[in-house]
Parts: sequence; structure tokens; C-alpha cells
Amino acid sequence: AHHWHMTRVFGDRMKSTPPSAAHVFVSCAVLEGIFLCVNAGTFSPLIFEMFMPYHLKYTALVFAWWGGTYAGLNVARYGPMAQGDWIAARAVAAAVCVTAGVTGLALADGIGNLGPWPSYWLLIGSYSGMAVFDVALQKRQMIPPWLLKWKLGISGLIVASLLLGVVKGKYLEQNAQRLIFDAELD
Repeated sequence: AHHWHMTRVFGDRMKSTPPSAAHVFVSCAVLEGIFLCVNAGTFSPLIFEMFMPYHLKYTALVFAWWGGTYAGLNVARYGPMAQGDWIAARAVAAAVCVTAGVTGLALADGIGNLGPWPSYWLLIGSYSGMAVFDVALQKRQMIPPWLLKWKLGISGLIVASLLLGVVKGKYLEQNAQRLIFDAELD
């Protein structure tokens, strides 16, 4: 009876998304959607430059958080095949995700003359690689079945936003002087 009640309240963790997880993903999507709208809607170099570091830092922290999630899945020994090479791969992925997230966070403020662009490329590559790894984990039942669709959805939104940030940022960087002087004349 207790298991039935818990399943009714929290959902079957193997089949359906727990309500708390859905809230986390929806919150991430809303925040990333705001950054995407700012990226798409602004032609002001000043506004873009104000929001850009926060966007990069947010996505870097989310990526590091995924490293913690992989570590948690290992601690829980989630999955029927949670042994051998794949549990080691998931442990390595946890460390790589945390390291890439922290590195992206540090690069977001710009290093020397490189600006924030290395952070963009690091995070785009990291999220893309994580998606491939998650598909491999899903095939081996090493992540909950509901997790893949949410992760691919939010990761796709994040990569699209980061790519738009690169394109828009490079455009604004090359045309900043003209855009600022045109705005002052109006």
C-alpha cells in the first residue's frame, strides 16, 4: 500500500517524469528562453554585452550540475547494467562535465584578447557531446527513460541560444561602432 501511495504521489520513477524534475526543466527552459529572446531581439552592443556573461555563466553552471547528476546516478548505481566500463564512463563523464562547466564559467568573463568566445565554443561542444553520451546511456538503461527527452530538449535550446549568441555577438562586435553612432544620431 505504501509503494502504491508513493507511486501515486511522486509517479513511477522508471516511467514518468517526477513533478520536481519537471519543475527543474521548465525553470531551466524559461531562463534559457529569456536569454534566447535577448539574443534574438537586441541589436544593442551594450545590452548584449551586459547579458552575455550571465548567459554563459548560467549555461556553464547547468552543465556542471549535469556532472553532479551523473555522479548521483553512479552513487545510486542506477541501471541494470551499472557495472564495468559504463559505470566508469559515467564517472569520468561526471568529472568532465564539472570541469568543463567550471572552465566555461571562468572563460565567460573573457581571457586576454580572446573575449568570451572560447566559453561559447566549449559549452556548445560540451552540450553536443553530452547529448551523444546520453543516447548511449539510454540504450544501456543507465539513465531513467524520461530523462533523455528532457535533457535533449533543454540541451537543444541551450545550444541554439549559444549558437545565436556567437553569430549575434560577432555581428555586434564587428558593427558596434556604427550601431552606437547611428543610435546617438537618432
